[in-house]
Amino acid sequence: MLLAFALALLVCSVTEGRIMNKCELKAKLDGSDHETRPNTDTNAVRHLYGVFQLSDQWACDSGMNPSLNVCNMTCSALTDDDVTDDIACLKTLMNIT
Repeated sequence: MLLAFALALLVCSVTEGRIMNKCELKAKLDGSDHETRPNTDTNAVRHLYGVFQLSDQWACDSGMNPSLNVCNMTCSALTDDDVTDDIACLKTLMNIT
C-alpha cells in the first residue's frame, strides 16, 4: 500500500500542465517560432472558432461570411467540448495546403 502511494505521488509530481495562448499553440503546431501577425486587411472580417482557431473563411460555415466550408460543418461544432471534429477539420485543412 505504501509503495502504491509513493508511486502515485511520484507520478503526480513529475507531470505538469502548461497554459498556452493561441499564438504559442499555433507556433508549436506549425513548427515555427515566429510571432503571428494580425490580419490588417480592414475589408476582411473573419471569425476564428475552436481550439485551433479555424477561420470561417475556410473551415466552417458561420452564417455570417461567405465560406469555402472545407470541413463541411457549422462553426458552432468547433466550439463544443468535443475536439475530435476540430482535429479532423485541422487535418483536412492541412492536407489541402
